[in-house]
Amino acid sequence: MKKSVTSFIAVMLIIIFLGVTAVTGVYIPGGWTMPFRNTATSDTSATDTSDTSSTDSSADKADNKADSTDASADTSADSASTDSADTTDSGLKAIIPSVLDTDNGIRLGLDLVGGSRIVYEAEIPDGYDTSNLSDDMNSVQKVIRQRLTGKGFTEATVSLSGDNRVTVEIPQITNPEEAVQTLGTTAQLTFVDADGKEWLTGSDVKKATYGYGRPTGNEVADTHYVEVQFTSEGKQKFAEATESIAARTDGTNVMAIVMDDQVISAPSVSSKIDSDSCVISGSFTRDSATELANLINAGQIPFSLKQVELRSVGPQLGADAMSSSLKAGMIGLLLVMLFMIIMYRVPGVVSCFALCFYMVIEALLFSLIRVNLSLPGIAGIILSIGMAVDANVIIFERIKEEMAAGKTVKSAIDSGFKRAFTAILDSNITTLIACGVLFFLGTGTIVGFATTLGIGVIVSMFTALTITHFLLRRMVDFHIRNPKAYGLRERKEEKKHFPILKNFKIFGGISVVLVATGLVALILLPFGKNLFNLSIDFAGGTEMEFNMHTAVTQDIQTEVSDLFKDATGVDASSVTSSGDGNEDVLIRSTSIDSEQRAAVIDKMLEKYSLADTDILNNNDVSASVGSDLQRSAFLCSILAILLMLVYITFRFELTSGLAAICCLVHDLLVMLSVYVLLQIPLDSNFIAAALTILGYSINASIIVFDRVRENLRTARKEPFEVIGEKSIWQTMGRTINTTLTTLFTIGMVYILGVPSLKQFTLPLIVGILAGGWSSVMLSTGLWGFFRKKFRRRRKI
Repeated sequence: MKKSVTSFIAVMLIIIFLGVTAVTGVYIPGGWTMPFRNTATSDTSATDTSDTSSTDSSADKADNKADSTDASADTSADSASTDSADTTDSGLKAIIPSVLDTDNGIRLGLDLVGGSRIVYEAEIPDGYDTSNLSDDMNSVQKVIRQRLTGKGFTEATVSLSGDNRVTVEIPQITNPEEAVQTLGTTAQLTFVDADGKEWLTGSDVKKATYGYGRPTGNEVADTHYVEVQFTSEGKQKFAEATESIAARTDGTNVMAIVMDDQVISAPSVSSKIDSDSCVISGSFTRDSATELANLINAGQIPFSLKQVELRSVGPQLGADAMSSSLKAGMIGLLLVMLFMIIMYRVPGVVSCFALCFYMVIEALLFSLIRVNLSLPGIAGIILSIGMAVDANVIIFERIKEEMAAGKTVKSAIDSGFKRAFTAILDSNITTLIACGVLFFLGTGTIVGFATTLGIGVIVSMFTALTITHFLLRRMVDFHIRNPKAYGLRERKEEKKHFPILKNFKIFGGISVVLVATGLVALILLPFGKNLFNLSIDFAGGTEMEFNMHTAVTQDIQTEVSDLFKDATGVDASSVTSSGDGNEDVLIRSTSIDSEQRAAVIDKMLEKYSLADTDILNNNDVSASVGSDLQRSAFLCSILAILLMLVYITFRFELTSGLAAICCLVHDLLVMLSVYVLLQIPLDSNFIAAALTILGYSINASIIVFDRVRENLRTARKEPFEVIGEKSIWQTMGRTINTTLTTLFTIGMVYILGVPSLKQFTLPLIVGILAGGWSSVMLSTGLWGFFRKKFRRRRKI
């Protein structure tokens, strides 16, 4: 008893200590920081410094042209920006950043805190084929987005405006100059000799990659290097260049790699290289070699980019979005805890402690790895909290079953955890498969969603299987051994359940009606018929900006939003503050014609006594969710679904995998139907909503299938329909309780959130309800249907 009390108190103290640490953080004076933190090394640009001495003449010539390119940064630009925040104003170093420390810890997205806005304009060289401009600008958009993702800014947005401009918005960096340093170089890449003769350009490079080892086989030890692969035309040019440069005997046998009129590397050339790739090696560190590869890849555009605008912008969801989200989340969590205590009593109290431990560990991890937190990231957190509660619900329902079978509380706890383990493992692994694909192959907000969900799933599985188990056993040691205290109700006469599988065709028909609208909308898209309300994120649109000569508050943003709708009949996609002192108001919407724009301008000038000179911007902009990001999300989802199908087939059977995928598609189509019927704007957050439903739906189906699998092993002579019906009702409590607890958190965000949050959470609520429906009414019936079909084919 004494050991149990001591260990229980120790766990409580650990939770409290970690909670305090998460809020306060751990900071020390001096220069030491965590090894995996994204810090810059002092010798980041050692190679560039040592190699450029012999190319001063070419660099000087290039400098004469550097009159308009303010976007330039050397290979150590990252050290001046990304991690300058590692040192706080007091000179302390963050070992474990506080969750409130947005400089060193969690990064907040544009939608929550705003950031900086940079506009670049393409400088078209003489002789350039303008018919390629559209494709090249799309390449610029893709390169910049990849560059920002590589630097950890997964929530940044990149959009095209006009014919030759690209707009970049980087979250949380309120100092625009720092944003330029963070983005780094985005200009034209050239390979020149010591006389300044240009031999190759970025268009001759296929790609550059960082490597570590002995690339040529002649090295004495492993080294950091960069491998550059050329196109077929680039290979020929490179051979000619290296042959000419290697023949020099006056010490000028170097080839300078120049970007943005700055020499970023100048390796020596000792012989002709007739190959489709070359290796650049020298005094590299891992960081400097990776940075050089990134710079070379960023230079694969045939023109330079000139910075024409630089300013700060406010949060896209409005100034109140962050506070309302936090308030709604806290209320939702309290409702979840209250529900668990009412339903499961002592185990419910234990689950509250475990949930606190889960949230503290998750917060600490988010701070340490500097997670990007925006609406997609919040969606991942909400889903992972739902799965954390789900794991506890599965365990507690199993414990109740074991006690109802006559086992003691202690024995029921051990047996319940053992029996629940496979269901928890399989459901979490399928979700982690999706997270892995999205993280490694996705870009932008997809990576942010995958990060928060993946960390949450791992932590939730750990807390459910260790902390919850430990605390429940301590409850038994404290002599709390009455089964009623563990949620077991008095046995009543077993009610006759409604036959679900016998009515599978009816439920299937209802589902066909529910998905019909979304399915038709998808089918019509390739034929140019669009039933969705595509927002500016997907379809592009109009951007207008005015100088208000006063700080733009939330009230002013609401007024401008109402004014815009009155003038155009269209809801603005977003109305945010921007500029110095937040005195500019930035309006984004789907495309409006010239008459509508004139109406907006007239109303703005009249209501706020503005002059024509206060109209700062009135342009068309492209989709910020470009075709590359859309394609990435689609391909990642398809690959994730296929890998989940393989895993389910391995753990269960192919027919159950097909059934689970059908339920997943059903849930996504139901959510799409809501977007079409209610004309909810289909914006960048739709991707996060769809991915959330993908994770939730497969998890719900797996829980039911696990019970079917278990019952099939113990009752082989019974027909599948009987076993399936029994399994559905055995897991009914889990399905209902998990759906309710997940809806508590999302529902409160919908009730208390700002309008833009409501547009995000409503489809989520519908998708989660659809997931509960499909896991109960469809999944087992579809499994039985596929089993029959496959067996008939085998007989034939």
